Amino acid sequence: MKKVFTLCLLLGVLAFAQKGGAASTAANSADASGTQAASSGPSIRTPLVVGGFLGFGSGTGVGAERGLGLYQVEPIIGLWYPHLGFLRVGYGFYDYSSKTEDTKYEVEHTDLDIKLGVHLLGEVYVTGMYSRVSELSDIGDVAWNEWGVGGGSMLLFFSKTMLYAEVCYRWVLKHYDPFQDKSIKGGRVQMNIGFAAYVY
Repeated sequence: MKKVFTLCLLLGVLAFAQKGGAASTAANSADASGTQAASSGPSIRTPLVVGGFLGFGSGTGVGAERGLGLYQVEPIIGLWYPHLGFLRVGYGFYDYSSKTEDTKYEVEHTDLDIKLGVHLLGEVYVTGMYSRVSELSDIGDVAWNEWGVGGGSMLLFFSKTMLYAEVCYRWVLKHYDPFQDKSIKGGRVQMNIGFAAYVY
């Protein structure tokens, strides 16, 4: 249910941004100075953005490998200054099935992500991040921290909306895994594809 709600929210934000962008373009075309300002960058009044992304990665981390594939769906909110930098906070989730030698069980995986990025060359940026990850199941619960670095690029369109793609490497800090009954640590790679829209 929460996945359907999140998807509807993201589609609504995109539609709102497109409508706002079209209205802004029409207003700017009636004003020569407004047209010049719009051509130099997005027509925003505040840097507040909302959006989301799909994350693809190498499993859920050390000890819970699921191969390459969809890792999480994550709505985001934050501040994004074009060509300067951004601060984003997101709450990602993804449920999957796993099994032991004699038991199959469902795992509810969630991430609380805080990401800070700095633009280097126009739309290209580098980013650092911190994540608090948890997995809940009938077998047991586990939580751990991850730190990461990466880079990406964005593409502005409809005046207030952007697409972005990024890739990062995450260090999985040492934690006890009840699924394997031992302490583990390591790293993984993740790629995100998403969108964000300026709300005003």
